[in-house]
Amino acid sequence: MIAKGDAMPPGDLYGIRTKYIHSVGTHGKVSWVPNGSKFSGMFDQADHGYIRLSSAAKPSGSQPLAPGMGLKWLRDGIESANLVAMWSVNG
Repeated sequence: MIAKGDAMPPGDLYGIRTKYIHSVGTHGKVSWVPNGSKFSGMFDQADHGYIRLSSAAKPSGSQPLAPGMGLKWLRDGIESANLVAMWSVNG
């Protein structure tokens, strides 16, 4: 199922959604400060957002880290712009 908009589709009867991978992570506010060059797309339309850094599983010595990153740029009058990236499921 592909969800449109910024809201996560509801999970079960109680609105709980189990996150099976990348459940270990942290997030914070970010700002985009261009270096004088012209940018387009999501970098032209917003200058504040959120970043989330995560791992596919809890870090341990028995499996690879498999880091991931997500950016959400907040924009006025339209849906946010989102970008996700992950190195590899093999770490």
